[in-house]
Amino acid sequence: MKNKSTFGAFGGLALALACGEGNIEGSGTPNSGDATPRVFAPARPAEVAAESQLVRLSHVQYASTVRDLFGIEQTPDANFVPDALNGFNFDTSNDLRVDPRLGPQYRVAAEELAAQVISDAGVFARVVTCNEADAACPNAFIASFGERAFRRPLTQAETSRFRALFDAAEGLGDSGSAFRDGVQLVVEAMLQSPHFLYRAELSNGAVQAGRAQLDDWEVASRLSYFLYDSMPDSQLLARARQGQLRTAEQVRAEVSRMLGDERASDKFVSFHEQVWQFGRLAKISPDASVYPGLPGDFVDRIRAASREFVSSVVVDGGGLSEFLTAPYAYADSELGELYGANLSGGAMSRIDFPGGERRGFLMQVGFLASHAYSRKTDPIHRGLFIQRDLLCRAIPDPPPGAQNTPPPEATEPIVTTRDEISLLTGQLYCPTCHSQINGPGFSFEGFDAIGKARTQENGEDVDTTGTISLDGTLVEFDGAGQLIDALAQSNDARDCYTSRWLEFAFGRPLAESDVALRDQIAGEPRSVQDIVTSLATSPEFLTRGAAAASQ
Repeated sequence: MKNKSTFGAFGGLALALACGEGNIEGSGTPNSGDATPRVFAPARPAEVAAESQLVRLSHVQYASTVRDLFGIEQTPDANFVPDALNGFNFDTSNDLRVDPRLGPQYRVAAEELAAQVISDAGVFARVVTCNEADAACPNAFIASFGERAFRRPLTQAETSRFRALFDAAEGLGDSGSAFRDGVQLVVEAMLQSPHFLYRAELSNGAVQAGRAQLDDWEVASRLSYFLYDSMPDSQLLARARQGQLRTAEQVRAEVSRMLGDERASDKFVSFHEQVWQFGRLAKISPDASVYPGLPGDFVDRIRAASREFVSSVVVDGGGLSEFLTAPYAYADSELGELYGANLSGGAMSRIDFPGGERRGFLMQVGFLASHAYSRKTDPIHRGLFIQRDLLCRAIPDPPPGAQNTPPPEATEPIVTTRDEISLLTGQLYCPTCHSQINGPGFSFEGFDAIGKARTQENGEDVDTTGTISLDGTLVEFDGAGQLIDALAQSNDARDCYTSRWLEFAFGRPLAESDVALRDQIAGEPRSVQDIVTSLATSPEFLTRGAAAASQ
């Protein structure tokens, strides 16, 4: 390309406008000619506030937005430096940064996408919807593409600046067309703007009860990134343009429509993969000498089956109770053998279990095998999952060196895993935590390290009895089925599950100010769709703190 420099095809013009036109408070000083191009991130306090006016798109959201904006499948985000969640459980964090590595990567991605716009006729037609021979087309393109890229209409000042940039591009590119050079430079600049890279909530709506109303465009973005992980679709943008996202009833109607989209189902599956640590599936590595004949892609099959189960519950209108108690699982011919089912073919099929033989995801191969060692079960981590991930209880990690602590001398023969764990964790400081962990973990001893049902271990009957504290009461159980029934009926489990949904939606840990909304939603069993609708139509979702609005 002509006049190419370290700033890309158009020198520093695109980046300078992207950084300088934003008018976002705290977004930094525009790059005015130094040798290192960068995308400026908003200044952040040492601790992230409960509410943020500027939330950077995650890499998943960036990729989805680019796909929807340009109508392409391949997106230039594969080499982005990974997002650092800093201990947060979800990829929806409102504390994602633009560091010195990511800034130049955003610039390169913008250049690649802008070049694709003018080289791909299909993408160009999606971006430029007017006749380029028409004198009014440059402004029409800037207004149309700008509204979609920024998820709101451009201001008059922004329109003027982008038009000046459009006009300045003539001859700088190698398209041979002044119009296309202008399109390329404007696209390149908009994709580096904070208004594209961040979900900005800058309006100062009416304040009521200490909360400031978000405007229609901000509500549209909140809804879309919550349910789709992407920019608002054409119908949602139309609703914002018409001022029809101002009441809970109007928002409820849009949520109802959006829940029918496959992207919403995918987002809800992603939530459960994160909240219930499906990433642990990758650690499954059964010992071939103990469990021969397992397929080489055992983990991939388990992952697919787990996703199919979660998706099925969500689509069928289920919620936490169904996740815990649904008497079915999904498997192919290889996994079916572990459930005692004879299946043919490689496709996932639903297996229905009679008489409560297995219930919910906790009694499926995915959970059981991912919370086990290569040869033996792992009651400690199975029980720890119940306490931490299903009940949101703060169980500390073991002290340094605890794993190397030798067991005391046994007075009785050690035959089962339960015998071994009880002996090892019954000494010194261990009972404080393990009195809570071991019982729930032992309930799953009716399943081996790959999730296959068993009644004996080393010739001795397995003991699956235990106790757990739920809703302030000590509950006794014998077997995973009884434990799961108790969990499904408990307020503690519903409170935890709902808390995680609030954290996922707001991109931060649960705050004291969230408790009232959490209690309201968790007060009765609800489906995933009911929880999402209640959350998205709540004042907490449609407004922000007045203090944040005035900053």
